[in-house]
Amino acid sequence: MARTTSRCGTVRRTAATPAAAVSAVAAAAALAAAPAGPAFADQAPWRQVHGSPEDGGSFTAVAAAGPDAVWAFGDDSAQNAGATWIHRWDGDTWTRETLPEGWTVEPDTADASAEDEVWAAGGTPEGDAVVLHYDGESWTAPQIDPALAPTGLAAVGDGTAWMLSRPVDGYDRAVFFDGDIWRDYPAPSVFQAVSAAGPDAVFAAGIRDRTAAVDRWDGERWQPMEVPGVELPPGESDAVFTDVLARSADDVVAVGHVFWKDGDDENHYRPLLARFDGESWSVEKGEESGTYDKVADDGDGGLWVVKDGWNPTMVHIAADGTTTGQPLSDEKYDLSTGALDAVPGGGAVVVGTAFEQGDPDVFTDYGFVYGTGPWAAGGAGS
Repeated sequence: MARTTSRCGTVRRTAATPAAAVSAVAAAAALAAAPAGPAFADQAPWRQVHGSPEDGGSFTAVAAAGPDAVWAFGDDSAQNAGATWIHRWDGDTWTRETLPEGWTVEPDTADASAEDEVWAAGGTPEGDAVVLHYDGESWTAPQIDPALAPTGLAAVGDGTAWMLSRPVDGYDRAVFFDGDIWRDYPAPSVFQAVSAAGPDAVFAAGIRDRTAAVDRWDGERWQPMEVPGVELPPGESDAVFTDVLARSADDVVAVGHVFWKDGDDENHYRPLLARFDGESWSVEKGEESGTYDKVADDGDGGLWVVKDGWNPTMVHIAADGTTTGQPLSDEKYDLSTGALDAVPGGGAVVVGTAFEQGDPDVFTDYGFVYGTGPWAAGGAGS
């Protein structure tokens, strides 16, 4: 699946203030007070495994190929554009990867199909698109069209990969890595997220005509799928899928939210959870306020979901439908999540940036990594 930042883009210090939060992180910060679910009964709790005020920086994307191969992507500044940094968990310690000098790309999306097939993509402060690749030995930046605006990336598992982009000059854009180079390819009609279960089972999710939508690549072309619509309130409103997970060609999950603005100009959100069983899609709209931003496999037939990207709740939906939740919180910091991924072998990982509350003389914002499952319980540290 694609491991991406939220629909609202990267959050930096300016977005942590009350005035900016409504505009820059409306689908997240405005919902921070959503009620939490019951305490965990079936899964190990989430715990911070990396990051500190002394380290600083920010994390905006994540990819995991195994319990000893987890990469957190971002840059070395939480307040401003900085130098690219990539931190790796190798099963014993976190280390900052050695990168070519001068890289300033902040990855917004990442994926890994193996320890030697890791991808990340994002933009530079100048607005140029950059894709990064790790082959098991070193990081390189293969050539792509710098005009692209990466939104989702999926490593297929056969040495190929897909990357989606926001429209460029009014045209939908997507590129495909064929094992040698990135090529322009037909683009889906939605671009918020992408996930691949195989070469002929690639799913893109997002919004089309104000409603949540999914397209499928069948090996030859992108085809819009029939997804039941959700009832939208009158006036300014829409429904969107912000992430998609393809566990197989007949087991696909998409998450997102319904948004509307009432007569008092107040924003409202309800979470969306959709499932495809190989025959048809079903869509459930939650009753409680909030957004479902990210989704990952739990390794046991269930799901991990990030509910509300600002001071989030990590929701676990077991295979039998039992739902529990654990809020991620800090007395001194507001937490903004950037990306979520399953960790092969059990567990999951979520990354983001912690913004110091109030107005201190010197900000100590920093990138964080939280984990759950066996990989995170073995003494991971910062």
